[in-house]
Amino acid sequence: MAAIFPGLLWIFALLWALGICAICAINGALRKKDDHRKVETVQWSVIIMQIISMFLCCAPYGVYKLLRAQIHGAIHHVYAMLGIPSAIVLGVFFVAELVLMYIQAQKAQRSIIDNVLSKRHHTTIS
Repeated sequence: MAAIFPGLLWIFALLWALGICAICAINGALRKKDDHRKVETVQWSVIIMQIISMFLCCAPYGVYKLLRAQIHGAIHHVYAMLGIPSAIVLGVFFVAELVLMYIQAQKAQRSIIDNVLSKRHHTTIS
């Protein structure tokens, strides 16, 4: 069981990162410019999940370092071969989380500005 634990942690970290990316995409980060629905600001729960994601992305490598003496044979060879590529994959998804959160925040800011301007426009006409 100790031999597959770093791999399971890596898969969990990847799924966690994909979940955050999906939340941000659904909440408006990837909406087209002609879509005029209101984009909500990035929720605090998503920000906290992103901070947790940082630790989850590091956890498989720390656990591997701790359990390296107990991991032998083919699994050790696989971990040694895939260490850097797997770190790059997690790094890309971690950066994607940040980018999608930034895009969502930027679109939410525009939605708020549009909302304020439309209210001001309606009050000056009346």
